[in-house]
Amino acid sequence: MRYLFGDIVDRNISSQIFLSLLIVMFAIGGIDFIFLILNELSDLSASYSLKEILIYSVKSMPYRLFDLTSYICLIGLIVGLGYLADKGELVGTQILGKSLSNIVLAAFRPVLLIMLLGLLASEFFIPSLSQSAEENRSLQKERTPLTGGYWNDNGTNLNFVKSTPERNRVLGLTVYELNEKKEVFRVIFAEEAFLDSGNWKAKEIEVFNINKYPSNQESDSGVFKLPDLDLDFDHLLSPKYLSLTNLFNQVGKTSSKYRKNQLSLEFWRKVFQPLVTFSLVLLAMSFLFGPMRDQTTGQRIVIGIGVAFAVDLSQKLLGSISVVSNIPILVAVIFPALLIICIALFLFKRV
Repeated sequence: MRYLFGDIVDRNISSQIFLSLLIVMFAIGGIDFIFLILNELSDLSASYSLKEILIYSVKSMPYRLFDLTSYICLIGLIVGLGYLADKGELVGTQILGKSLSNIVLAAFRPVLLIMLLGLLASEFFIPSLSQSAEENRSLQKERTPLTGGYWNDNGTNLNFVKSTPERNRVLGLTVYELNEKKEVFRVIFAEEAFLDSGNWKAKEIEVFNINKYPSNQESDSGVFKLPDLDLDFDHLLSPKYLSLTNLFNQVGKTSSKYRKNQLSLEFWRKVFQPLVTFSLVLLAMSFLFGPMRDQTTGQRIVIGIGVAFAVDLSQKLLGSISVVSNIPILVAVIFPALLIICIALFLFKRV
């Protein structure tokens, strides 16, 4: 246990850093939450009420916080270690025999915990939560025209889905059934359909047989089994709705180069999120034991925010360029992190 959590001195540093990370996370998350609500208020309407805005904002926060994890860790470390330095505890720690590497390791433990929790969340519940938030928002704002939904062709029929708030539930489903000549002979419409035991079903459907009058149908059991739709949501949805495993699988399946680049960018961004966080942790350490050693806490926070903003902007800019150019996606993702590590190591040599 001592190797995992360290001794009492290490635990004191780790607990202070963890507390600082939580404070910074709530501060940045709270500010981002307020600005998100203010931005959505411009679209306030009878259908998109304040309640819907709040629901959308709450559901969107996990993804937004995950996206900001690296910069939260940077600022949190600057605040936490700065506080310890101002109180003289870092000097006392070194007097007790702790080396700079021991202090760095103790400070990195809570950061590692947050990174692991972020990766697990991005794999298991953030994608579905983000999907639900964005799809319901589009529905409530009534901004899902015919061209704004999802089309799917499985050979025997063409399907259009207006919205998919969940993987097992779709809204505004239209099925165009095809004959052997690939001509539409029947159209089935359902306001809502759900996946049950591998089959798509609806409680009420409207059937249009070509050259015949439309008819509403209901089954005796209360549900109507739909034709085999084979809806591949991993192929249809935005990359940010997909988990790491789904992103990896879709990169190998898609034939569109632009789509493949988008999927690769999102995949490698999530995979190397810990590397980016680690690079910023090293940078924060080099600042605190080097150029910012004599700065006040307020000055350190301002500098930390400036560095975080610059790194975030450069990473997003390089990522966007790589999607539409010949720059390798992997290079665009890891280059900013490697550059930061080099700068941090250079500053450490001057300590």
